[in-house]
Amino acid sequence: MARIYGTIESLKSLKSELEDKGVSRFSSVREIKYFLSNYESERLSILDEISNKLEKEYSETCKNLELKIKKKSEIINFEEEKINNKVSELRIKIDSIQNNKKGNVLKNIISNIHLYFLKKQSNRYLKNKTEFINSSVKEISIHIKNDELFIEKYKTEKQNIIERRAKPKIDELEYIRNVIRNSKNLISGAIGENLVVKEIKKLSDDYVLINDFNLNFSSPIFFKKQHQNIYSIQIDHLLISKAGIFIIETKNWSKSSVESISLRSPIEQIERANFALYIYISQNITLNEHHWGEQKIPIRNLIVMINNKPKGEFKYVKVKLLKEMNNYINYFEPILTEKQVNKIADILI
Repeated sequence: MARIYGTIESLKSLKSELEDKGVSRFSSVREIKYFLSNYESERLSILDEISNKLEKEYSETCKNLELKIKKKSEIINFEEEKINNKVSELRIKIDSIQNNKKGNVLKNIISNIHLYFLKKQSNRYLKNKTEFINSSVKEISIHIKNDELFIEKYKTEKQNIIERRAKPKIDELEYIRNVIRNSKNLISGAIGENLVVKEIKKLSDDYVLINDFNLNFSSPIFFKKQHQNIYSIQIDHLLISKAGIFIIETKNWSKSSVESISLRSPIEQIERANFALYIYISQNITLNEHHWGEQKIPIRNLIVMINNKPKGEFKYVKVKLLKEMNNYINYFEPILTEKQVNKIADILI
């Protein structure tokens, strides 16, 4: 299996864009594709989960409501008995005072005052009996009312309750899908580059692949053909082999995009990268192992189209479909040794 280094550039850009928009649930293109193809089933799963929870809540509420009603009845009976006992105690005290009045004026005055307050207290219990009882069951009555209201709504508005409770999760799911749809170009690129890496992995370990290869130049390189200074280059995949170096650019374009005149040709980009890489290698890598002298390191330009490619041949670059890529790479005879391949890889990685 070919030796692989680095993460594909479009995947890094995709992850960065998704994270900037608060989406961090994906760690691979496969997970994104799975999410898109299973969006509807995930949405239905959320609704089912909410529905099951609601059904369980309804069942528990019905059960608890019975217990609360029973508890309320017990509290009422207890409070009613307590008040009746209190009134009976007061009645006994009142009767006792009335039956034991004596001729002493001062004692009669005190007894009458005591009697007044006892009667007043008794009347207060009798008059406010309902209020006292209601006060003792106020809290549990509120819970009972809430439970009855929930049960009634469940019976008449079950689907609305499910949709309302599921809305935050459904909204989040839809937001993620919209973010992904708006990032479709990056996703398409990441899918394409990922497929290229998977195909190159099928090659032997004589091959070294560097994903998202970058070079920066402190002093710009002037590229006469395009009349521009080159300050940096970025290459989707740099493949080092015994046959030389392959600059591989991946394009996952539709047929209409391939035929569109509005999209910039990738040929200029790959030619620019080839020239800059040639200058860098000339200045930094020397292969003197051959007895005839310093060896040249061939650099070949390859554009890999995932499903569609333009008709015709082009100067300085080969355009191949993904399924044609490995056969094209294997076509070239080896001219470098394993040691030289490793030396080049060590310098460029």
